[in-house]
Amino acid sequence: MVYTSTSAYESTTASAKPRDVQVFPIAQDTLMLRSRSWSRLRFEIEYALERGTTANAYLITADKSALLDPPGESFTEIFLTALEQRFDLRTLDYVVLGHINPNRIATLKTLLEKAPQITVVCSNPAAIALRNTLPDTTVRIQVMKGASDEHLDLGQGHVLDFIPTPTPRYPDSLCTYDPKTQVLFTDKFFG
Repeated sequence: MVYTSTSAYESTTASAKPRDVQVFPIAQDTLMLRSRSWSRLRFEIEYALERGTTANAYLITADKSALLDPPGESFTEIFLTALEQRFDLRTLDYVVLGHINPNRIATLKTLLEKAPQITVVCSNPAAIALRNTLPDTTVRIQVMKGASDEHLDLGQGHVLDFIPTPTPRYPDSLCTYDPKTQVLFTDKFFG
């Protein structure tokens, strides 16, 4: 299923394709929501690839639900539209952040307005940045430090493990592993 939109960040000429969100299953109880722009977005100019931009987010739905790595504000509106057509945000339990930046904070703020019950799961550096960036917003935060006894049990066998993967560029980086599906969610670790 694909949802489309255009934006001021992109050319709106007849030859330009609109942004869209592709939604498809990648594993048991796990959807990928790929936000896609056919033109290069501003934050990707440094790469000079000129092949467009994608941002992959994932939704695991079991007894509890978790949204992993929502996209930045370039895709907020179209992403949330696609997500809400597939899932009731009032039942979202967790948002797992593999990395935090001002671009993603914009999407997170909108998510918190629509689903104030969520708990944000992130690394300690990300939690510090989140609290500093949203001082007037009540956010439930669960910090994962990578201890062997730290897990997030969503039920139905989806017991998520967390691996801190700090890099010079992303000191708050956190990868998430779902042993049931054997999927490692790396966010920007390889990007």
